[in-house]
Amino acid sequence: MWAGFRWVPDPYAFCIRHTSQYSPIVRDVDMRYDVIRFNGSLLKANVFRQPAGPEVDAAWESLGTDYRSVVIPADQAAQSGLLPDQVKINEKYGGGFVANVEGLHQLHCLNLLRKGLYYNFEHYHALGQGPFSNSDHVLKYHITHCLDIIRQSLMCSIDIGVLGQVWFQPDGLPPEPYVDFNTRHKCRDFEAVRKWAKIHQLPPAENVNLSEFYMPPVEGDTIYTEIP
Repeated sequence: MWAGFRWVPDPYAFCIRHTSQYSPIVRDVDMRYDVIRFNGSLLKANVFRQPAGPEVDAAWESLGTDYRSVVIPADQAAQSGLLPDQVKINEKYGGGFVANVEGLHQLHCLNLLRKGLYYNFEHYHALGQGPFSNSDHVLKYHITHCLDIIRQSLMCSIDIGVLGQVWFQPDGLPPEPYVDFNTRHKCRDFEAVRKWAKIHQLPPAENVNLSEFYMPPVEGDTIYTEIP
């Protein structure tokens, strides 16, 4: 009955390594899974759903949506899916490859979609910061880029959980079924990933000499003449 059984010393790490693109986070973070109940309330808004303003912006920024790029050690670049001719840091500043944690980029994209909602757009457009500092033409492409990144991510990691239904009875009316969005999920330790990304950020641009911080491309490196 035990034929084919394989003992795994750390099932969490085993699962991540076999279901994800390699990342230094797998090596550096003691990744765990926790069962979390989603807040699926329709009419009870939390801080992430508030109208545009400093409080909701702070909540989203606390997730790491505006973190700078991180450094990937050169000896882990290929395993992480990075190409030899991608942007590298000058050895004078420690070397390594420049990269972004995809999950935080996806949250950045979701945050931009939030800002682009019809009831938030005017506020952020008037501030003219970040993506809203660009022309409306470029902003449109940025928002639709983010929309499609999230679409692809959701399809890639399609949630196969199921949503049950509960009875809901509006005043004076018969009970009717209503989808229960407050479901339980086994989730990776988001805070551990966020902390890793925060610690491994590149220094602020004003703290380095950008003319020598990056290694210039060499003969044979791919240089795009338009945004890929």
